[in-house]
This record gives sequence, C-alpha cells and structure tokens, in this order.
Amino acid sequence: MRGVVAVAALAVRLALSPAFGQERFRRTPPLPDARPVELKLPEVRTAVLENGLTVATAVQPGALTATLMLVVKAGEADSPPDRPGLAGLTARMIGKGTKRLSAEYFENMVEAMGTELSAETRMDYTTVSLRVLPEQLDRGIFALRLMVLKASFSERELAAVRREAFWGLVDRMKDPEALARRHLFRVLFEGHPYRTAAYAEDVIKFIAAKDVAAFYEAFYRPANAAVIVFGAIDGETAARRVAGHFGGWQGAFPGRVAVPPPSPNARDRVCFVEAPNAPSAAVVAGNVVMDASGPDVFPFLVLMQVLGGTTRSRLFMSLRETKGYAFYAFSEAAFFRSCGAYWARALAPPETIVAAAREILREIEALAAAPAGPAEIEEGKSFLIGNLPARFESPEGFAEGLARRVALGLDEAQWDKGPERVKLVNADTAGAAARRHLAARPIVVIAGRPEWLGPVAEAFASVEVYDPAGTLVRTLVKGERQ
Repeated sequence: MRGVVAVAALAVRLALSPAFGQERFRRTPPLPDARPVELKLPEVRTAVLENGLTVATAVQPGALTATLMLVVKAGEADSPPDRPGLAGLTARMIGKGTKRLSAEYFENMVEAMGTELSAETRMDYTTVSLRVLPEQLDRGIFALRLMVLKASFSERELAAVRREAFWGLVDRMKDPEALARRHLFRVLFEGHPYRTAAYAEDVIKFIAAKDVAAFYEAFYRPANAAVIVFGAIDGETAARRVAGHFGGWQGAFPGRVAVPPPSPNARDRVCFVEAPNAPSAAVVAGNVVMDASGPDVFPFLVLMQVLGGTTRSRLFMSLRETKGYAFYAFSEAAFFRSCGAYWARALAPPETIVAAAREILREIEALAAAPAGPAEIEEGKSFLIGNLPARFESPEGFAEGLARRVALGLDEAQWDKGPERVKLVNADTAGAAARRHLAARPIVVIAGRPEWLGPVAEAFASVEVYDPAGTLVRTLVKGERQ
C-alpha cells in the first residue's frame, strides 16, 4: 500500500511540475475557432500601358485613406557586388529634389498633403509610397510623378541620406540577433546575388551620386515597374489618371541574366560572430529552401508554425519552457524570387549557448525525420488562417502583400486563395515538404562576446570566427592548438 501511495505521490508531483505540464499542454492543442474570420480581399485590376508600366488598382469602400505606391522590380540583390546597399540608397533619394525643385520643396508638398513619403527596399524589389486622403489622390499622383520621373541626385543630399543609413545600420547591428541573421544570409548566399543584401555599414561610404544615378537609369524604367493605387478610390478613374501622368515615362526593360538558386548547405558548419557588447547570445540556424512560387510554400509555412511559430511550438516549449536553455525561441521563413530561406532563432544566456544550438538542431532534425502529428498540423493551420485577415487589415500590411504579389508575379494562391491552400495541407504533404527542405544540415551562427567562444570551440568540430563586420578572423578546429 505504501508503494502505491508513493507512486501516486510521484505522479502528482510530475503532473504539477512545469516541464510535465508544458509537455502535456503542447500535446493538447486548442480547438479551432468555430467562426474563423473570413479573408475577403478586394479584386485587383491590372493593366499594362504602352510603355510597359503595370497599373494595379484595388477598391476598398470605407477606407479612410488612399495609398499610392510605385513598385520597382529591383532590390538589394540588384546592387553591384562592389556597391552593396546601392538599391536602398537610391530609393531613399527619391523625393530629395529634381534639377529645378529642391528637396525642401518636396518635403513641403508632402507635408501639405498631410502625409509622408516612405521607401522600402527588399531583396527583389523596392517600393516608394504615399498615403493620402482620397481627395488628395490627384495631387499625390502628380507629386509621385515629379519625384520619380524628374529625380536628380546631388552629392549634398546623398551625404545626408548616407549618414542616416549608416547610423541606422550601426544601431540595428547592436542587436546580436540581427547580427547573427545578417551573417546567416551572408554564408547561405555565398556566390549568389542575394549575398549583396547582407552588407556591413562601412560599405555605404563608398557610394557616390554617380552610382545612384546609374542604378536609377538601369532599373527605374516603366517596363520594370508598377504603380499601385488602393483604398477609397474610383478604380477606373485612378487608373486613367496614373496613365495620364506616367504614360510618357520611357525606358526599355533592363536585361537580366537568370541566376540559378543557391544549393542548400549540406555540411556541419558553425560560425561565431563577435558582438563585444551583447548582453546575451543569439543562436540562429537555417538553410536555403524553395522560392516564393514553389508548390511547397504552404506546407512549409505550416511546418514553421509547428517548429517555432508561436509560444506553443516545439522550439519555444523545448528551449524555454522545458529545458530553460533560452529566453525565447522561434522560427521564420522568407521567400524570394530565386529561392527562400528559413531560420530558427533563440536568445540564450552565455552558459547555455551550446545546449541551445544543439537543441535547435535536434528539433529541426526531428521534424525532418518524422512527420508532425495531425494535431500539430491542424493547430498550425488554424493559426495561419486566423492571422491572415489581421495581416491584411492595415494599409501597411495590404500594401506589403499587394506589392509582393505584383513584384514577384505571384498567383492568386498568394493572395485571397491563401486560406484555401493552407486548408489543403495535411500530415502527408507537410511531411514530404519537411523531408525535402529540412533534411539538409542547417548552418549555425552564434553572435556573442568573444569571451564566450571557448565552450563553443570545445563543443563543435570546427568553428569559423568572424569580426562584427563579417570578416573571417580565424577557424578553430577541435583538437588543434588555438
């Protein structure tokens, strides 16, 4: 009887322990929302002008504003290898004056419309946007035409833009996780144009006004661009006015040589990036996957939810809740024109860096080796479908999604048919995607203080050590004198 009582007491203690409770919590997903919010996106109407410019409009009755956006199908990957960051600086120079009108003039014009000009440069494309009141739309189209078609690039304005970009990067790279993620892209995309996007801040100082003008002339052409208008607008009228303002824009489509996607990493590789002032260590592990139009995109998105999409995912539950190796742990994926990439990330205290890195690798290997259970798959699908409407409800989110679709030439599955494609994912399709894209060995990047390197070098067969700018300092091989 005493033995039975002891066993019962032990069972109670285990049930009340955090680790046991969290593991049981993970295995018991919540029921999907009985009435999920339906994703209802407006119809996007597109037309191509005689000069090759695409004009896209979407009517959103009841919207408080109208968004006017130029999409140029050239991003950081199009920057020359010896001038990384050029695409971003060129976008920032839009609105900084023409041959006859000053930057101050455009600033006053934009301010008078009660809005601001914003520019965003991504891997494959660039956007320049104005969000205005509907009654200011005509004025906004006129302003955008002046800023883009009559752009002029002075050394004086470039110096200010260059300085702002430099210090913005310096501030961003104080975050060890941003430092580690940038280095992961640098090593994943070795020998590929996408590597250009992973530049250090010091290279910006070499960019001159003539470089900006050359990039503009090469890529800011109507056949390589689109003008998007959406919000509380009359779609047909807006399209006609865009055509009237931009129809005279000239320039042939820029010639591009198709670049094959990089091969996924297939060997053990650990990189340590020195971050002298890091309060904690960032551990990032990832690899190359399919491009934005690949058939495995939706199953892979569900896999990312299972792996590290939420605080209920495998990474978070294992590294933080069960084993206490990290302050948090998540996974993400990005899909580009040529390929995509995924990465798992964690922020860990110095004493658990190695354990956190190994646990991330173990979780990725486990998901590649054995299919996720139906409960995990359904929970991941429920989360994705439930969050899609929230993603598109803001003007910024809607603009991002529409620009991506237009720039990358994606089909309706990447637009309003997304929930239907997610619903089709099951344990079999997710398992097949995991075997195809998670089986290759991920690259591990650790960003932390130099004094934390010792245990890392002892734990792994080989560790590449880089300075904060990403320059290889030395390679430490286990068993050899350091």
